[in-house]
Amino acid sequence: MNTKILYTTFLIALSGPVFASGSHTGGHGDMMKEMMIGMPGDASMVTRTIEVTMKETDDGDMIFEPSSFNINQGETVRFAIKNAGELEHEFVLDTIKENAMHKEMMAKFPEMEHDDPNAVRLSAGEEGEIIWSFTNAGSFEFACLIPGHYESGMHGDVVVEAVGGVEYTKGTVKKINAKSGKVTIIHEELTNLGMPAMTMVFRVAEADMLEKMNAGDEIQFIADRVKGKLTVIQMK
Repeated sequence: MNTKILYTTFLIALSGPVFASGSHTGGHGDMMKEMMIGMPGDASMVTRTIEVTMKETDDGDMIFEPSSFNINQGETVRFAIKNAGELEHEFVLDTIKENAMHKEMMAKFPEMEHDDPNAVRLSAGEEGEIIWSFTNAGSFEFACLIPGHYESGMHGDVVVEAVGGVEYTKGTVKKINAKSGKVTIIHEELTNLGMPAMTMVFRVAEADMLEKMNAGDEIQFIADRVKGKLTVIQMK
């Protein structure tokens, strides 16, 4: 079987339960419309360009320069990407969870290549670009998922900060359901959503948020509608 077809089949299989939970509204590749990290952007809406270099170091590490990005929610960014190394590398924007799953699959089938608008693979000396609209606030990741490259240092943080004067809301964690990825919070008024103080069930933007919560904890958080579902996108 063609490896690209196999990879697409695998991603569609993965996407089934994800769509059901409201994390995606579309598939990958040409079918993809919006992901947790955002969606393909319109070149006419680009607000800034970030130049990214991929390379190997003399001591054997593989790196991105810069190693992290801070972006405002709502920005459309052009990533101008250059492979200045001697090996093939790729640049993939996604959540940490999704990148981990794709990396595991590529370890089993190393000949696979990403063919999605949130990713580009470049041979030595090549240049490419991704235009991306960051519609959701939260913590995400960029990475090279070619086997061994992530472990050699090719990954970094993407922090998308909420804008527009959105304030943190105070709340108390009532219950955590790690299996379903949900948390029940007794919260004050959610002014950005126009919701009064009440007890409500939320999804979380990243699963590891639940690991930082315990029943009874006093937290401050930002919630928004993500794919039509109330979601905690930031907390402290």
